[in-house]
Amino acid sequence: MTHTTLTLTGRAEPRQTRTYGYLPFDVPPGTTRIDVHYTYTDKVGSEPWLTHGNTVDLGLIDERGIGFGEMGLRGWSGSARDAVFVALDQATPGYLSGPIRPGVWHVHLGFYKIAPQGCDYTVTVTLTSGESRPVANVEYLSLTGQPISAPIRPDGWYRGELHCHTVHSDGDSTVAAVIAAAQAASLDFLAIMDHNDVSHLSAMLAYQRDVRPPLTLIPGCEMTTYYGHWNAWGLTDWVEFRIETADDMRRAIAAAKRRGALTSCNHPRPYGPEWAFPTVTDFDCLEVWNGPWALQNDAAVAYWESLLRAGRRVPIVGGSDMHHLRGTFSQYVRLGTPTTWVYSPNGPEAVHLLAAIRRGAACVSESPEGPRVEISTDGAAMGGVAPARAGTRVQSRVRDGVGGVMVLYTAAGELHRETIHAADQTFLLDMDSTAAGYVRAEVHAAEPGGDGQPLRRALSNPVYFG
Repeated sequence: MTHTTLTLTGRAEPRQTRTYGYLPFDVPPGTTRIDVHYTYTDKVGSEPWLTHGNTVDLGLIDERGIGFGEMGLRGWSGSARDAVFVALDQATPGYLSGPIRPGVWHVHLGFYKIAPQGCDYTVTVTLTSGESRPVANVEYLSLTGQPISAPIRPDGWYRGELHCHTVHSDGDSTVAAVIAAAQAASLDFLAIMDHNDVSHLSAMLAYQRDVRPPLTLIPGCEMTTYYGHWNAWGLTDWVEFRIETADDMRRAIAAAKRRGALTSCNHPRPYGPEWAFPTVTDFDCLEVWNGPWALQNDAAVAYWESLLRAGRRVPIVGGSDMHHLRGTFSQYVRLGTPTTWVYSPNGPEAVHLLAAIRRGAACVSESPEGPRVEISTDGAAMGGVAPARAGTRVQSRVRDGVGGVMVLYTAAGELHRETIHAADQTFLLDMDSTAAGYVRAEVHAAEPGGDGQPLRRALSNPVYFG
């Protein structure tokens, strides 16, 4: 066994902020492991509000190249790790093991933040050569071929978590620990969405085969771009995340949709980070509730309303964005807070759950215990279209919301509100829908939040008029 060490150095200037760099190096035949370690000056955390320093992300690209949408990405760890490796049969979480073919590989750097003083970086690459051996084929969780482990709910409603993270990106817990926590929270489905990564899907498949947890596991990943984050549920391979323009974003989302993914715009709010390209609205759904409600989710709802008023029919989802099962942060951002409730009369298989979300048959609630709110009118359920007419009857149903307030909204603003007195209460209202555009329901706490704004406890998808 032999080791060869390469040292690659460079400098990034402020003008390179939110761009990417590539450091090529030759991998000779017989290489069985590649280790990468990097350092850089004036390092600060990746949180958007941390400034006056540098944040440089790290990835590794194999001999297949760096073309947009076609790169041979072997892993991405953002700024969460300063040392990673890939080998024939193992790799750092977030990176893929497997054959190490000879050719030109690249250390992939992302210049997320570059301070006015610039950033000097040093990358050390160690190549290990040894005896070649057969490499096992790595399998990943997919939408098809999964056994049905989640219980069938007679009413067709399933509650789950659509957005959380593990050690395969910047979380603090393993895939097994997060799945066990979801089971403990009585969730029916779970999607782990590690950043720009699919290695967690191998661990999810292994856990499903070994343990058979009583919940549905949904494959996917979160595209963490420098101009906004978005999810792609249903895929088992990399999705392009090196976005620098609005056209890049459109191309990447379109490519994911062509491959059958359900896509979302995530947490479009201050420090979310914000969705930087407001003209890009071709995602399939919108994450309007991310983590605790007080974390400026009202801004995401306002963005959603602007799309609805413009005629865009976009369903909503929520997700905790949980990164930590332990420590201080775990007290504030918890798995299943919020919970997305999905009406799937065809059952809890992942493909049926995603199809229901796509058509708007879902609502978002503060927790797995509810409240849950749904709305229908003239034979159209949430996500459906009813005729616009003067005599429209709206039916909204709230479960587990006693003490709160049910509020109806249209494109013109608030339409109606009533106090919730029963654990399962249905409200009827006759309205003129000729100019309403849509109607949707929310459940508010009896008292406003600390900022004086309504403290939402649940949100429905709309019924549209047309």
